[in-house]
Amino acid sequence: MFNLEDSIDQWLRNFYGHRAFDHGSIREMELHLRDHIEDLMAEGHDEKEAFQLAVADFGEIPKMAKEEFWNQRRKTTIKTLIYTAMIKNFYFTTIRNLLKHKSYFLINILGLAVGMASFTFISLYIFNELSYDRFHANHENIYGVRTESVIRGQLRNGATVAAPMARSMMDNYPEVVRTTRVLRSGALLVDNGNEKINESQILFADSGFFSVFDFRLLKGNPRTALQHPKSIILTEDYVRKYFGDQDPMGQKIVIEDTVFYTVTGVLENVPPNSHIQFSMLGSLNTKPINNTNHWIGTDLYTYAVLKEKTKIDELEGKMKQIFYDHIAPEIEYYTGMTIDDWEKTGNSVGFNLMPIKDIHLYSIATGELEPTGNITYIHAYALIGVIILFIAIFNFINLATAHSATRAKEVGIRKVVGSTKRNLIFQFILESVVLSLMACALAFVITIASMPSFIGLIGNDLAFDITSNYIAWLAMAGLAIVVGILAGSYPSFVLSRFQPVEVLKGNFSSPGRSGWLRNLLVTLQFSASIVIIAGTIVVYSQIDYMLVKNLGFDKEQILVIERPDWLNNNLEVFKNELLKNPNISSVANSETIPGKIYGTRSYRKNNNNEVYLFKNNQVSYEHKELLGFEISAGRFFSKEFASDSNAVVLNESAAKSLGIDEPLGAHLITPWKKGQLLTIIGIVKDYNIESLHNSVAPVLLELAPNNNGGYVSVKMQNSKNIRETVTFVENAWLRHSNDKPFDYFFFDEDYQNLYKSESTTGQMFVLFATLSIFIACLGLIGLVTYTASIRRKEIGIRKILGAGTSTLVRLLSTQIARLIIFATIVSWPLVYFVTDYWLRNFADRTTVGLWVYLSSTLAIVAIVGVAVSFQTIKTTMSNPMESLRQD
Repeated sequence: MFNLEDSIDQWLRNFYGHRAFDHGSIREMELHLRDHIEDLMAEGHDEKEAFQLAVADFGEIPKMAKEEFWNQRRKTTIKTLIYTAMIKNFYFTTIRNLLKHKSYFLINILGLAVGMASFTFISLYIFNELSYDRFHANHENIYGVRTESVIRGQLRNGATVAAPMARSMMDNYPEVVRTTRVLRSGALLVDNGNEKINESQILFADSGFFSVFDFRLLKGNPRTALQHPKSIILTEDYVRKYFGDQDPMGQKIVIEDTVFYTVTGVLENVPPNSHIQFSMLGSLNTKPINNTNHWIGTDLYTYAVLKEKTKIDELEGKMKQIFYDHIAPEIEYYTGMTIDDWEKTGNSVGFNLMPIKDIHLYSIATGELEPTGNITYIHAYALIGVIILFIAIFNFINLATAHSATRAKEVGIRKVVGSTKRNLIFQFILESVVLSLMACALAFVITIASMPSFIGLIGNDLAFDITSNYIAWLAMAGLAIVVGILAGSYPSFVLSRFQPVEVLKGNFSSPGRSGWLRNLLVTLQFSASIVIIAGTIVVYSQIDYMLVKNLGFDKEQILVIERPDWLNNNLEVFKNELLKNPNISSVANSETIPGKIYGTRSYRKNNNNEVYLFKNNQVSYEHKELLGFEISAGRFFSKEFASDSNAVVLNESAAKSLGIDEPLGAHLITPWKKGQLLTIIGIVKDYNIESLHNSVAPVLLELAPNNNGGYVSVKMQNSKNIRETVTFVENAWLRHSNDKPFDYFFFDEDYQNLYKSESTTGQMFVLFATLSIFIACLGLIGLVTYTASIRRKEIGIRKILGAGTSTLVRLLSTQIARLIIFATIVSWPLVYFVTDYWLRNFADRTTVGLWVYLSSTLAIVAIVGVAVSFQTIKTTMSNPMESLRQD
């Protein structure tokens, strides 16, 4: 039985396999076929005959496909040739315009290049910060185990946990796949037979280190390299440093003059975007802490690999039991309190898991292996980068619209000879992209040439090498194309709207709707520049405030020597010898100094179970004189009182926290002194041991019982003869330390490192504020040029009628003055919110006065005044008769 619909469907299927027919063509043939069948049936044919005749009239399918294919091929070829010729014409037109208007194109390319180079630098920095620890293949499942405690209502976050934690997690929680632990030992003396060097880049790790992390081992077995005690791995740089071109495997190096370590591996240099930095990695099996079962005072950096899709909140909740099983009994032993009573006083201890990829930017824990970044700064840099890039794009738009008067006739002629609006838009966007690619090439050169200076500014190597990374090249090229399209879109629509009749008559006027947008863009430029300038002022004001603020101690002209333990029993002899130098006024030794890490110890009042945690420092008798502490009550340690070996001195914050009306003479007890009564003999005024990000910490000072390491601090009388004084100290050191390395630093310079991040931020703000102002000034030239071009007849008439240069300068500057006022209104609230948000990072901060707001606006006024006056005066000095002539 014949079915017409099935037959038509079957016939149409024959066309689907041919590339000459698309869906539209097949649909059109179907309609023709059905119409033909209806006509044939109207003539008296039945359905089958009508179908067969209609199909026969269409012809053979292969022949039809071949004819259709070549028809489309010819059309495509013709279109391709036309578009190729058109693009070639547009390209040469762009080059001719570039050569004809060199200054315009130079300003445009320079503005875009500086903007893209700035954006590239900021992007590289941000990508580097965001890439930390992501080179580990399993970084999504690696977590740092952290301590989170509340002691007397104060939240404390620590980057370490007790040494047995890793083993306990592996034994009790199936979510944990692997763990590893890391110990930071501090500086150690390394001797390879030729020289002795005090090395600080040494860590110790257990044998599971390479099963967790993907640091690349070039020589040695990752499973066994850290398995045995006294094994050590060196990075490539340190192999060259200690062994030159020799094979280090199996060689011996001596650490601390007594322990021989065997080199069991060579490691590729640690990537700069790792929060774990080291040059030597020793076996943790060498250290007694490796097998300890104590849960208090045995802190290690602990990392765990978890199973995928582990619910972190649930695991952290289960880890609370570790506290009750292991830490609580030790707290009860040391404090004499039940754990219930201890918790009732507002104390608690818990643990959290932080993804390793988040540690660098999000950690607020104390005692991190390396200084951390700040995600707030990343957001600020990203905002600045986008602002600078868009300032450059706005400049291009302003300059292009200002330049439109010179392209009016060209547009009119092209429209007369048949060019469509679409072709004109394509032409001008193509020109914009070509200019953007040229600017991109210049930006690439600027980036490469300035990279060493930029690395010096941020103080870190970048994980990405833009010169050898083809992805970075493609990204820059893509950025150039996107910028070209964004920057060229609006000018192209403005130019394509010109009416050819009016233009060719000489009655050219730019479409009025472009004025508000142009003014808006310039206002945004000014606003952004004011915010960046004000931000720079606030950052530097805060840094200056932190450095000149009375910190409660004197850090000037103090030379600090590391490793006094090398002096052994010669410490006092060494100190007395230094005092013979007339330029040395005081010498003291201490376990730590402000700006360095302070240990924390627990204390309680006699006959009271309430526990207090104080920052602790072991100091010598001269500590007060050297740092210039002010005594607010009682006295400092003195050799005249033998009982001072069991005495303590508190700062005001520690004394206040005790809640005692008369703290002098009161007694404290600490497990560290095995229950001995410690008498409070003095109170010193508060001083900052940490940066001003943190409030003043409660500090307790004890008398150093002997030479227990730390630092020897040497106070100089004045800044004269510093070199000679340092040489004198070094010679004395070498005599009394048996020629150990003389490593020292100046206290004030080292203390500034606490604000390294803020200092870097301030310098970057200055750099990019300068660049944003430079780019904005280029845009102003475009605005003034445009204003002068559309008011050239008015300027000419005014000059003929006697208007002076100052009058014309005021005339052309009025609009810009209004824009600055609008920008000030917009930017000042932003300045307030942005600076207030940033200053919340500091417990002690500077005040932002009205002068900050006024200074940022006046800076823009001054810079704009210079830029605008030059261009305006140049315009007003031209011959008025020229401006009255019609083209």
